[in-house]
This record gives sequence, C-alpha cells and structure tokens, in this order.
Amino acid sequence: PLWGLIPHRGTWALLFFAFVKGKTMFDLSSILVVVSYSLCDVFGLDPNEVDPSITVEGFAIPDPATLADPTAASYAAYLRSAIPPIDLNYQFRKELVRDIRYWWLTGEGDVLLLWGPTGSGKTSVFEQWCARLGIPLFMAKGHRRFEPHEAFGQFVGGENGTTPWVDGPVTLAARYGLPCIINEYDRIAADRTIVFNDVFEGRSFPIPGKSGEVVTPQPGFRVAITANTNLVEDLSGNYGTANTHDISILERIVALHIGYPDDETETKLLEKELEQFSDDLLTYWLDQEGVKLSTQAGMKEGSAISRGEFIAGLVEVARRIRAQSKDGGNTSDAALERTMSTRILRKWARNTLAMAGTPEKLGLSALHLSLKKYLSSLATESTRIALHQAVESVFGVGERVNP
Repeated sequence: PLWGLIPHRGTWALLFFAFVKGKTMFDLSSILVVVSYSLCDVFGLDPNEVDPSITVEGFAIPDPATLADPTAASYAAYLRSAIPPIDLNYQFRKELVRDIRYWWLTGEGDVLLLWGPTGSGKTSVFEQWCARLGIPLFMAKGHRRFEPHEAFGQFVGGENGTTPWVDGPVTLAARYGLPCIINEYDRIAADRTIVFNDVFEGRSFPIPGKSGEVVTPQPGFRVAITANTNLVEDLSGNYGTANTHDISILERIVALHIGYPDDETETKLLEKELEQFSDDLLTYWLDQEGVKLSTQAGMKEGSAISRGEFIAGLVEVARRIRAQSKDGGNTSDAALERTMSTRILRKWARNTLAMAGTPEKLGLSALHLSLKKYLSSLATESTRIALHQAVESVFGVGERVNP
C-alpha cells in the first residue's frame, strides 16, 4: 500500500491509496481530465485587454460518487481535496496571469520564484491559479529548522507496530505530475536546501531517508517557491530571518516579483470585500463615525460620502502607509517596519464595517479599532502613531468620536 498526504494550508491528513501491480501507479488519465479554459473567463480578465481566444489547460476531476471503480473514486476524492478553495473576492492582475501562463507553458523544469513584500499575494496568486483551473496543489513551508522529511516524506507509526512510509508534498507532486509550492523558501538555511538540487534540476531524485528510492517526476510536475527576498539580498532590511542562497540554485529559477496591486485592482478587491454590507449600514456608520473625506467633488462628510469614495479613502491610506514603510521602498531612518499589505487592507476594511455600531455605542472609531486589531498593535510605538495619523489625515477622525 501507499500512504499519501493531503497537504492543505500546512495540515496533512493521512489517506490510503493502493498501488496496482506492485509499484505501478493507478492510471490517472480518467481522473485528471484535461480541459481548456478561456483565460478571460476563468481569471475574470477584461476581454478588451486580453484576447478571449487565449486558453490555458487545467483539469475537471469527476465527482467520486459518479465513479464505479472504488480505487478511481478514492483517487478522485483525494485529488479534489488537494485543489485549493476558490476565493471569489480574489482579483487577478493580467500581467501576473501572463507571466505565470508563460512559465506554465514553457518553463517545465525551471522553478518559479514568487518574491515580494509580506501580504502582497505571492502564495494566493498561485493558489488561485490552481483553484480556478481545478489543479491539485501540494504545499510545503520553509523555516529555520526545516528537515527533508517535511518535503519528501517519512516513516510514521502505524497499526500493529508497522511503520508505513508517508510521501511528502514534493514527492507526491512528482509522482502525480502536479505542481507543488514551497512557501517561505528563503527562511530555509542554505545548507539545508541541497536536498532540492536534483528536484530543481528537473531530474529523477532520491527520496531522503528511504534507502535510495528514486522518483522520476511525471510530466506536469512543477515547483514554485515563495520568498520575501530574491534569495540574494533583503532590499528592505525588514526580513532578518531570510537567508542568502547559493548562486547555483539561481540558474534554475524564473523570478517573478509580486508587488502590491495597483489602485484599480485594490479598489475592485475592496468592492467585492464590502459587498456584504448594505448601503444603509454604510451611511449609518459614516454619520456615526463622523468621517470627513476629501473627494474629487470636494470635502464631504458622513452619509454624503459614497461607497466608491469611502473605498478610495481606504486605498489612499494604504498608499500613504506604504510610502512611509521599508517594504514600500522607504530607506530613511524613520521608515516604518510595518506596512499596509493587501491582506491587511482587506481585513481592516471588512472589520471596520463589521463594527459599525462602535462609534455610537462606545464613542470609539471603528476605523482605528480595526487598525489596532490587525496592524498597529503589532508595531513599534513610533510606527503605531504614524499608522493612526495616516488614517486620521485621510478620514478626518481620531481614535475617539462623539466626545
């Protein structure tokens, strides 16, 4: 028997799979059914900007309940569970889709490095690429004490004193001919990454700890890695635990920098994020919060502010904070060590309206309370002050309202 792993967001669940004829893998062609998807349709791109005839291949894995063969049904259930969940609010950037598609079509054998500041969407862009295309994705995570078994597998305690081998995410992806992603790769010490040399070279590789067994990757096997640095230097000076890696590994890498989205993309993202809140709730909160916002139509207050103008204010706060931060490229001694990532921007916006009753009930600003929860409470005092000043300068409200 083969014991496989379902690696989903850092958690692994054991699942039994049978080999047929000893070491021969079940024929997955009936499970991994290849489908061509329109790039515009599947990634929500503007057909005026991207040719609707451009396609990319993914899979349509059948519902296990429709399969009569129990082994096929088990594989279908397993592989479907490894497809990342779709984030309906996610906004694809056409330039990232273009670059990932090019690597996907031509870069088999090269490793894709997605690097950039925290919360810019390095992992999510690859997860959502796989999610929209129905592609199972195997995941590992780097850290200072990383061990080979976390990527390749290990013997584990089983029933009746047995110790079955459990494949890790890299081994599974290679066996199935599917992609895997290693997050936080630059957190792994350079002398521990040598186990990836053969993998990154695109060759058959021995499984560490399994008596020399060699895996020959199946067609379709691809490796992506994420990092805050380009593996050579930390330009921001903000990632003290990142490691510099040997130049030999760089020969096999296709690097794609993931910065924060532009204003238009983040605006669309926030529009989707805040759809759950009614206009009535928004206008109630704007009045109670006492928001004063400079708009293209002049200064507006409270319920006179539209949803679009409020979202523009949120994006403006993010822009100002990033301009003052190390991750945003500020090299001055006063540069902020924290920034408003896209991830935090979404949480801040959503939680602010979720606490719409706070100004009336507690006399406290929902904007500032939400910022504390997700950002400023985890910053130095000087940065905390600067973060709240950015909010006050845009929205005209301090931490206390209705004094």
